[in-house]
Amino acid sequence: MTQAFQSPGFAALAADRAVETRLVEERWQAVAWDLGTGRRRVVTDRPEGVHLSEIEPDGEAIWWFDADSAGEGRWWREPFAGGADGTGSTGSAGGAALHGVPPGRAYGVAFDRTGALAAVAVGVDGASHCYVGPPAGEARLVGSAPGYLSLADLSPDGRLLALGGRPDGDDSVVLWPTDIQPDAQHDTPVDGPLRLAGNRRLRLWPIEFNPLAVHEPELLLVAEEDERYIVATWRASTGLRRHPGLSFDSQISAGWYQGPRGVLIQHERAGRSRLLLADLDPPPGQEATRVQTHVQAHAQSHAQPRVQEISTPGGTIHDLSCAPDGTLHCVWSRESTPPRPLVLRPGTATADHPDPDDGDTSRTRRWTPRPYGRIHSLVSTPAGPGPWPTLFLVHGGPATHDRDSYDPRVNALVDRGYAVVRTNYRGSTGYGARWQHEYGHRVGLAQIEDLAAVRAELVADGTALAERTGLCGFSWGGYLALLAMGAQPELWSLGMAAQPIADYPATYRTTTPALRELDRQLFGGTPDEVPERYRAADPRTYVHQVRSPVLLVASRTDERCPPDQVARYAADLRRLAVPHELLWVDGGHYSRRTADHRSVLAAMVRFAEHAWPPPLPRPPRGDRPGVPADSMEGGEQP
Repeated sequence: MTQAFQSPGFAALAADRAVETRLVEERWQAVAWDLGTGRRRVVTDRPEGVHLSEIEPDGEAIWWFDADSAGEGRWWREPFAGGADGTGSTGSAGGAALHGVPPGRAYGVAFDRTGALAAVAVGVDGASHCYVGPPAGEARLVGSAPGYLSLADLSPDGRLLALGGRPDGDDSVVLWPTDIQPDAQHDTPVDGPLRLAGNRRLRLWPIEFNPLAVHEPELLLVAEEDERYIVATWRASTGLRRHPGLSFDSQISAGWYQGPRGVLIQHERAGRSRLLLADLDPPPGQEATRVQTHVQAHAQSHAQPRVQEISTPGGTIHDLSCAPDGTLHCVWSRESTPPRPLVLRPGTATADHPDPDDGDTSRTRRWTPRPYGRIHSLVSTPAGPGPWPTLFLVHGGPATHDRDSYDPRVNALVDRGYAVVRTNYRGSTGYGARWQHEYGHRVGLAQIEDLAAVRAELVADGTALAERTGLCGFSWGGYLALLAMGAQPELWSLGMAAQPIADYPATYRTTTPALRELDRQLFGGTPDEVPERYRAADPRTYVHQVRSPVLLVASRTDERCPPDQVARYAADLRRLAVPHELLWVDGGHYSRRTADHRSVLAAMVRFAEHAWPPPLPRPPRGDRPGVPADSMEGGEQP
């Protein structure tokens, strides 16, 4: 058993019990952790691995989602101690977590304050369905809605569900009473739920209910408004309330922390994370403590939150959870340091910080100026002087960003003699609302313009070999690689795309409901409504201009970027006599087996060395920390 993939999930009412996701024999599995004894027990032994697990508030049982390679499955439940007789045998007492819930895609799970009532949302046949019931008992359908709704939380009293839809749509937040009986004929409630609507100027994301607000549910949200990201709350008696003293210039996530009105905030900016604690109702005389940069305070008549920044090392916090005693458990890394647990104790002098960064000059942060803003890239180079053959490792999403974090793919490619560039093009998070949204629905085209601008700068300053610059991407990053290979054939002499969008209109019609919703946001409509935008963004529109080698990696069970559209693109390349290879792999869109990721990376290295002979020198870089190549990006995971 190796390190944790996610931070632990703690039982709110049993301080010595938690669940983790850990790598066991190269597959991610659910693990029960007894903090009192330090003992860990592997709960699952699934051939495809397990990515989603939860623990009931009283710590009595572990839940996990047993998904097939297409991402569909059911929630299962097992006593924390293992078998019914307490033997602790792996998976021996597993049963349905809620009976009567059909198999589907996991859209969320939540519990009331005591764990007496559970709620799950599943995606089935293009619709979202919400069920409630006692753990291991019979589930009752609360309601259904077309498209994608994710379950954010269940109120402490078990009477209200919070779901999230399109952040700028009519269903950005859906508050659904659990005691509404659905219409038997239409599976919809007789009295509809309350909806908080977003729009282009106001985007809303529901987070979680205040666990201490028992008499009147209080929902924590993040709002994006006026190019700021603001902590907000909602109660039935007051409606939506923004807390302008907690206003940030780039993306945040938040959660309730200790006390009746404490909030923990994670702020992502320019590839690095930081943590802050805020008290929404500070004691008199302790209001409006200012913290360094990027938090904007506004003059208001009511008391301003007290804010404290938590000391963290530079780098990225990949996951974060709070133990019942207030201790923060993080999974943290930076470019030079593999992911590791990081334990923080706010309000004490005790810190668990790694050594300072080694200051390796082979890793640099570049800012490429453009009329619309500066493009941020992380550049890693081999030892010695350049220029080098250069691969752009293009992130997916697009609503994510490359970070100051460890990526074994970067090390593997640098060790083979390549410079590796990770660029946060327009559409990336971490650089503010304007950078993410304002590129005029020029999906794909704006992003590859940014890649081309960074390439030109790196060629000019002697970092990149002009005749040997290529693209390597996964999911939406693979899509950008294919688009650039056809739309900018004079710039790129190699393209490698794993699980990509190769035919955008076809992918839209056959992908998941969540990704169709994302595409409608990106393009401003469907392929039928704005066909010219999809045509301009489609790699197949430019396939006749591709002239350099292309590697395609696809899975026959990929539900996000379906295999047929990749096969059609490969057929186009074959008809046009473009050098290419189509590699079929197992595991769906994002395999939960680390060996699959290593084999794909090995295939890419082999393909690049064949396309760019002679073999590249492999300069020594010293001993590198070794971790499984498990961070191969699979794109957005809604």
